[in-house]
Amino acid sequence: MADGNKINLKLTPGEILIVAGALVTLVFSFFHFYTAPISGGISAWSKGLVPVATLIVLFTLVMGVQILLTRLLNVDLGSGIAGFTWPQVHVALGFFATILSVAYLLVSKGGGGIGFGLIFMLIGSAACLAGAVLLGNEGAKS
Repeated sequence: MADGNKINLKLTPGEILIVAGALVTLVFSFFHFYTAPISGGISAWSKGLVPVATLIVLFTLVMGVQILLTRLLNVDLGSGIAGFTWPQVHVALGFFATILSVAYLLVSKGGGGIGFGLIFMLIGSAACLAGAVLLGNEGAKS
């Protein structure tokens, strides 16, 4: 294999947090987002929560996939999007995913409660935000 095609298995702590947070957010999006008295619960993919609740998942997935493609598979995705660097894009996506998760904790649930899917989606999106901040700091040091 040529040097340009080698797979890089070394991820920084920020990148590990982003990938792990994205995975946690994706997996737990299929669990109870809210608990409902009659039906037992609904996921982030249930009618009424799509598309806003699924934005949490999509934002973190974009972050995780970008890291996996560029760092592990050496795919060149450029230096960023729309004039923003990748670390800036990660901070913005992580911030909005976390804010959306917190907002869902605070809104009225119509007689239902908070499901553990929402709790873990909040943890995953916060991990992505923390990883994005770390990633920005790691880039500033090099």
